[in-house]
Amino acid sequence: MLGLEISVGSFSMSSVMTSSVHGLSGWSYKNPYHFNATTLIKPLPSLEDMMALLKSSLTLSQAAIVAFFSILADSGLHASMMYYLKARFHYNKDQFADLMVITGIAWTISQLLLMPTLAPVIREERLLAIGLLFSCVHMFLYGFAWSAWVPYVVAMFSILYVFAQPSLRSIVSKQGKAQGFISGICSLANVISPLIFSPLTALFLSEKAPFNFPGFGIVCIGFAALIAFIQSSLIRSTPPISRYGASIFEEA
Repeated sequence: MLGLEISVGSFSMSSVMTSSVHGLSGWSYKNPYHFNATTLIKPLPSLEDMMALLKSSLTLSQAAIVAFFSILADSGLHASMMYYLKARFHYNKDQFADLMVITGIAWTISQLLLMPTLAPVIREERLLAIGLLFSCVHMFLYGFAWSAWVPYVVAMFSILYVFAQPSLRSIVSKQGKAQGFISGICSLANVISPLIFSPLTALFLSEKAPFNFPGFGIVCIGFAALIAFIQSSLIRSTPPISRYGASIFEEA
């Protein structure tokens, strides 16, 4: 006799075969590919667990601050830059295309030549600080730009400020289970950054600006990158998070 069992929350199959041969009363078989759906659904770590994880590693806390403010600055710049250049210097689609080409070439040179050459010599903490430093300079120059040719020169700085994100990902990758936490912080920064900097940029480009400084919104974005740079300069090493910090996510 062959029977099929289905239990709530899991899928299991068992077959029961009864035979009178050699006096055997029965034989049962359980599927080795037993799948329990409840093991895939785990509770999310609480806010207290998150705070305990941050306290368990100074490097993780510093990386979280750097990640938040660097993504806040990058997202704010991407959300506001095209509007700022069009309103400030009357850029058209051809000029925007030129800037994208310059930036793309600079990124390619950086990723293919500079980073592979410098990474074995300079620690990722220093590469992160260098990238964020030039990111600050890049944003401040955009904010203080006095002529339409300035953004073309500033776009060349991307050959160095592109160091920031790969170096940050390398540092975070050493934190094990905390990578998801850092990704959540970056996602939060991506959401709130346009909500802050886009209206601010539009305000100072309008006639209702409190004072005459069209690039004030871009300069504020530069200050966010400056906070990330200052914090990145304090990162000394990247040890893995403590056993307690890892257990928070393993037990969750």
